[in-house]
Amino acid sequence: MPSTPVHRLISGRIVYRTRNNPEFPDGIWGGEHWRMSHHANGDRVMRAFCELNDDEPLIRDVVSAVDADFHPLDTYVRLTKNDQFYGSTWYNWSDTEGEYEGKTAAQGRIRDKASITRAMRGFGTHNLHSDSWLAARYDFSKGPGIQTFKDNLLTSIDHRGATGPAFERTTTSSLKYSGVETVTVPAGTFECHHFEILGTSNAHPPYDFWVTTDGDFLYVKGIVTEPYNWVLELTEYTIERRGQF
Repeated sequence: MPSTPVHRLISGRIVYRTRNNPEFPDGIWGGEHWRMSHHANGDRVMRAFCELNDDEPLIRDVVSAVDADFHPLDTYVRLTKNDQFYGSTWYNWSDTEGEYEGKTAAQGRIRDKASITRAMRGFGTHNLHSDSWLAARYDFSKGPGIQTFKDNLLTSIDHRGATGPAFERTTTSSLKYSGVETVTVPAGTFECHHFEILGTSNAHPPYDFWVTTDGDFLYVKGIVTEPYNWVLELTEYTIERRGQF
């Protein structure tokens, strides 16, 4: 007998644009195709294909699974740089520990473990939804303001995520929440939470981003100031299946 799917499927595309850069006459320097499934037990799985065509061309394939609280479950990241294999790593998470095993072109087999807390939500994999799912850590009961988090784990502290993938930490970073705003992008008009990332230990330039208020924390728009001058916008958005839950 055929089964009746109950999971939801949503997909989209985000275009990376840069302003006032003569090397990119149309402004487009990359993009991200993504597809998310939301399952009956609350788990969400995000699949992202990211292509960056500035500096050294980079392709990043990411599969991230989180539970209903957006705590990471398992993660896979593969980097292709200059059309050559650079590294691939599989991560597994419990309430108290993250671990990985992988292989890089430079180091061969790699593995490591790190202590974490259940309060950790999100893992920095450098696809844009790792930023928007980090916003699920914010305690909305406290309203707009700034909340600081320590010892955040990432695959790489390079701003393009072009190293590793392994474990790196930012010793501190903060999320500034400004409230709910209506944002219009090429994919449509969305009600969004407005966040800004502040005080990162890897000296990331000022970065504002907007995510949906529907509980999925889907990435809608981002603005990164100088020296990058990036504008990141959702250009396609499709609800493939609404499911039955």
